[in-house]
Amino acid sequence: MAPAAATCASSVGPGIPHPANLPAGVQGFHAQWYGQSGYPTLCLGERSTATVAFYNSGSLGWVRGRMGEVAYLGTWGPEPGQDRATPLGGDGGAGSPTTGWPRYNRIAMQPADYVGPGQVSWFQFTIQAPTTPGYYRLYLRPLIEGATWLEDFGVFWLVTVLNPDGTRPVPPETGLGYGYQSVSTVRGSFNAHVIKERLSQVTVKTLTANTSDCFNNCPAKPLDQYASENSAYAGMNGTYLCPPDYAQCAGKVNSYDYAVYNSNLRRWINYNALNAQNGGLFFNGASTSVYRRTYVYFQNQTPITAAITNFPLLVQNGSVIDSTAEQNGSQLLKGTKGAIGVDGTYIYLVIVTNATVTDAAYVLQALGARDALNLDGGGTAAMWIGGTYKVGPGRLLPNAIVLTKP
Repeated sequence: MAPAAATCASSVGPGIPHPANLPAGVQGFHAQWYGQSGYPTLCLGERSTATVAFYNSGSLGWVRGRMGEVAYLGTWGPEPGQDRATPLGGDGGAGSPTTGWPRYNRIAMQPADYVGPGQVSWFQFTIQAPTTPGYYRLYLRPLIEGATWLEDFGVFWLVTVLNPDGTRPVPPETGLGYGYQSVSTVRGSFNAHVIKERLSQVTVKTLTANTSDCFNNCPAKPLDQYASENSAYAGMNGTYLCPPDYAQCAGKVNSYDYAVYNSNLRRWINYNALNAQNGGLFFNGASTSVYRRTYVYFQNQTPITAAITNFPLLVQNGSVIDSTAEQNGSQLLKGTKGAIGVDGTYIYLVIVTNATVTDAAYVLQALGARDALNLDGGGTAAMWIGGTYKVGPGRLLPNAIVLTKP
């Protein structure tokens, strides 16, 4: 007799109790996390009710149905990101499932008509397991709609979606996403903001604000706008540029002297700048190639989906490139330096503090990058992930790099 097939069984972990000694009567709108129900383990497509409590630690009451006074829970970063849709619930808008939320990015509204100072509001909402096994997180943050976000306590739900036979999915890989870390190199230790992702799990896009070559008063926009326009998960600044606050940039404001492939337009901006001595990093889906001198690529071009050039190339085939003799004064000075790297499996977006360009090269090598390209830094440096800036926002950008996820 054949053994019975395994079946899936859901469960909910223990609740998380509230902290002691909460503040009260703080001027204005304020909230303190006051406990939540446990993390659910669900079968494919199954639903679960979650509860979270927030204590009104402010001096003003929360009034249901009154804009500027009503309390909601909003989606937050890093997953899915501020005001972003999530596969775990919604109202059917923006691709979200229909689970009874007020909106795709508003998880729940205060249930009581009035929550006064010193009182607790118990928010309830429905979570639905996606149809793909895995580990999902829903970050949330309370807000007074039309007025202000309340305190961010890093509240989230970890939702485990089981395999059809009831077994747990393979644990997620650690070390991915964003981290601020100290990186040891032969030149000393350096602090770095790092976004690390599998190339196979993201789409790299190189983007420009201008749709054709531009030489003065070029369009530019903040990094978070590049991200929102492309439904991106993360991003950082791109090439060196001529900013409006530099006197020597009069007559060429927000222009850049480097070739950037616009992934959306599927064509090069500043195409002629490919025929140059700059370094370049090229993507064709999850495959990558690198050139210390982009004129080599210019002479024998291959299909690409994203590409960016700048100076100098930092690392090639695992070895740091010594470009000290070619660097300018600011590159030799310690400051904030940007870089992008790859190793065949991962992509690294990196901003290093108190470093020279050569220091940054050794940081990228130590992180594991096989190939790496220098990017702009200083007052232009910007890094964004999951709805929030980790560095910046810095200057408006004429070009940027973003990562999207399926």
